[in-house]
Amino acid sequence: MINEDWLDEILNGKPSGITGSQWFTIECNINKTSLPESMKNDILDRLNDMSELEAEEIITLLYNNIYETDTQKQWLKMFKDGVFGDRDI
Repeated sequence: MINEDWLDEILNGKPSGITGSQWFTIECNINKTSLPESMKNDILDRLNDMSELEAEEIITLLYNNIYETDTQKQWLKMFKDGVFGDRDI
């Protein structure tokens, strides 16, 4: 079911709750991140009460801190993050 009134809910101060796919994404990926255990526990404790917007912020945080298992992706992320400094690679 598609929620077509999402903008009205946000403007009226009633943001919609977390969706099933957001819930699944957070639960599946939270242990694949470099976030501290206390932060992971806090996120999981608040999962039932999160709004859809809060869940999107958490998912973005998770994807920015996820451990890459593919070595090529690891290298590209390190290169983007400036790990190699000004070296010409």
